[in-house]
Amino acid sequence: MRLLLVSYPPLSSELGAAQLALSLAAALRERGHEVETWSPESLPAHSRWYDRWLWQRRRLEEHLARSEPFDAIDAPPIAVSRRVARAAPVIARSVQPDLSYLWCELRAEARRWPPSPRLPLHAAFDLVLSIAIIRGWRRARRVLALGSHERRWLSARFPWLRSKLGHYLCAPSPETREPLAAVRRTRRRPEGRGVRFLWIGRWAPHKGTRALVRFMRTWAVSHPEDRFTIAGCGSDAEPDLPESLVATGRLRLIPTFTRDELPALLAEHDVGLFTSEAEGWGLSISEMIESGMPVAATRTGAVEDLEPLAPDAFLAFPPPRDLSQDDLPAVGNLELYLSRVHWPEIVRRYEEEMLLPLTQEAGGPDPADPTSPGSEIDRSRVG
Repeated sequence: MRLLLVSYPPLSSELGAAQLALSLAAALRERGHEVETWSPESLPAHSRWYDRWLWQRRRLEEHLARSEPFDAIDAPPIAVSRRVARAAPVIARSVQPDLSYLWCELRAEARRWPPSPRLPLHAAFDLVLSIAIIRGWRRARRVLALGSHERRWLSARFPWLRSKLGHYLCAPSPETREPLAAVRRTRRRPEGRGVRFLWIGRWAPHKGTRALVRFMRTWAVSHPEDRFTIAGCGSDAEPDLPESLVATGRLRLIPTFTRDELPALLAEHDVGLFTSEAEGWGLSISEMIESGMPVAATRTGAVEDLEPLAPDAFLAFPPPRDLSQDDLPAVGNLELYLSRVHWPEIVRRYEEEMLLPLTQEAGGPDPADPTSPGSEIDRSRVG
């Protein structure tokens, strides 16, 4: 099949959503599909925060008008306008639970004192975005949630989606896995008496930043030898962090890091922290697990799918108060996890849940069968 995979962020492996699209596209090409990855970036200089989503949608419509026909378009739900839906059958693929994120951010803004005079404006804007997302789901032929948690959430709140709803998993990119495995093979019990905690993510309300700060404040008092690192948070985190922990060196801030620096960062820590209130997946969980690091996690995002595959890798968040180096679980056999959480298996499921129903609706061949006449290897039938 000829597919278009749309990523709103620029197509860089440094960005989580774009990395997901690039990995999915590469795995689909391995299965014989013709896949174009595309991003609307960069947008015009005169675009603003309130009309950015309209510009992104317009750029997609223009791209489709210039392109040869596609058999299917894989795009974020907010991108699915009437013109996009008419261009080809659409898979509205989630990379994050948009409605939950909007609610978390609005609730965090409402808690601030004094309240922002822009709060009513932001609430109205979030309503507009929510309506656009729901309309995108309605226009799409198939809707793909990221993980079981989001699929169940969508199914409960939007019952009319169930007939076209599926879900997929996420995995680190293939080129990342071997460096992570190398860290896992060489990981040793830490020297010294303190536990080294690592939290990775951008500093946003849905990431559970308030819960993280509360945890560090209380844990630091009862565990004076433990240390914390917050990485990938940009410049927004510093005002919210306990100054005493930063001043004494017990809390280290790493605003940015590259993918090449990730294995070393994981190797020098003992326990990962995942505190999200709402999350699409949380790729850092997979990266921590594959480096041999246990993760203290809230039950959202990837946790529901990964914990049965790697039960030794998970602790509840917040972790037990008596946790010490001697109590850290060993993340040993990941055979079951690695057999399910890798891109060839993920894309096989994508074909079954997304592409096959589309071809059946059109009376076409099985897209997963390269010997089927008119399949992705036979280009004589397009559209």
